[in-house]
Amino acid sequence: MHALISQVSEQMYEREQIMALSLLAGIAGMNTFLYGSPGTAKSLISRRIASAFEVGEYFEYLMNRFSTPEEIFGPVSIKALKDDQYLRKTEHYLPKADFAFLDEIWKASPAILNTLLTLINEKTFKNGDMIQHVPLKVLMSASNEIPEPNQGLDALYDRFILRLVVPPIQQAQNFHALLQAKPSAAKIEAADDLRIKKQELQQWREQIHQVQLPAEVLKIFDAVKQSLTDSFEEHAVYVSDRRWQRAAYLLKASAFINDRTEVNLLDLFILKHCLWSQIDDIDFVAQTIEQAILEIGLDSDLDLAGSIAQKEDAEQRILNHFYYTDEVYASYLICGREYLKAVTNLDHHYQDKVLYLELDKMDSKKDFFAVDESGEEIRGIVCNFNGGRQCTLKGGYYGLEEAVTPYIKYPKGSARTQLSAQVQYDLLHEVQALQSKLSHDYAVLRQRVDAASAHFDSDFAAQDDAAKLKAQLALTLQRYDLQRQDCQRLERLCRN
Repeated sequence: MHALISQVSEQMYEREQIMALSLLAGIAGMNTFLYGSPGTAKSLISRRIASAFEVGEYFEYLMNRFSTPEEIFGPVSIKALKDDQYLRKTEHYLPKADFAFLDEIWKASPAILNTLLTLINEKTFKNGDMIQHVPLKVLMSASNEIPEPNQGLDALYDRFILRLVVPPIQQAQNFHALLQAKPSAAKIEAADDLRIKKQELQQWREQIHQVQLPAEVLKIFDAVKQSLTDSFEEHAVYVSDRRWQRAAYLLKASAFINDRTEVNLLDLFILKHCLWSQIDDIDFVAQTIEQAILEIGLDSDLDLAGSIAQKEDAEQRILNHFYYTDEVYASYLICGREYLKAVTNLDHHYQDKVLYLELDKMDSKKDFFAVDESGEEIRGIVCNFNGGRQCTLKGGYYGLEEAVTPYIKYPKGSARTQLSAQVQYDLLHEVQALQSKLSHDYAVLRQRVDAASAHFDSDFAAQDDAAKLKAQLALTLQRYDLQRQDCQRLERLCRN
């Protein structure tokens, strides 16, 4: 398949992935829509893709608003009319084609588009009184415009599962190569041993159904579907059940061609080319799909977030057990109430004066008077904690102001002297159990990443997408390893 893609993509600068995806859609029997400005090789792409298949009858037509059904479906038979029958001579027209390309499809008349809908959907063509089977295996279309919603084209547009944007050449070196190259051949004869035969194609399409969607892939489908639903008011992206099903089949085809029995995370990036409808939706849909793939990854059943929350809770309890997590103030009982001790130097009349501040007033914003050691109020000084731990003193003989801090018996972060051996034992074993779980989850994820990475090589995925996926999986593994190391730190803390 790689050799076939390379052959049909010869001199198709910056079109390799578009060619590969179009070929994939052809193999899967999914219709392809190419969107791009005139002169971006949309017609050439279709003809090159046709050369990759064993095609008995190829049909191509450039639509316009004056196109007639006769030009697409064949002229009316004069001979049949003489016998009072309205039949079309469909030989060499769309109803007899097994590969078709319809350029500027949305410019066709309603009569043509309505007939196309039935032909594409049911693979049949009503020719007079007869229902004629249509052998169409691959259909591609192109346009430099997108059908507007609610214009009667939604049903037909929905039949084009793969939607590819074909931009002008971007990179300077490719542009220069284009300027110096001969005109690309419209049709390249693929080597006979590479060309996809009709019987081969039919067998593949049956075998593709056997490819499975594993649990993590289904979770990503669910997440993307839910995200599109939740954001429908801002981005009206509607995806029909038919489109979901056929997009899934397209991903299965990607896995099958890459010799896999399951769809993997890299295949899911193809959804970026299946779920958008309007140009303004492209970036949003791509971001939604990419975010779901990278966030869910391969470890959604391992619950790293839950393990981190458990570790943080255990760490807080360890710190509470071994250390003072807040300042502990020296308190004194005077006349049945608890007080905090402080010393003021408000002025020379209160030099090194010992004050007792009522504990209940801490963290409040109410004025109060301090007392002396006998409980007598010192009315010359107005006190206020101002909602904090530091007390502001105002007054004295000169109306001065001073901030004092009550005596701290045990500073925040200092070690506790009295510890429970049982609590310490329980905390140690809790941390060890969590560390064991994280080590197990890390090993499981490591095995999954190694197994999946061996298949992260596909002609149907962009190199940037593959690089992002590999980087994210490496980062996730690193997060597990860091949490495991953090548990080792907590274990040493418990032991010490």
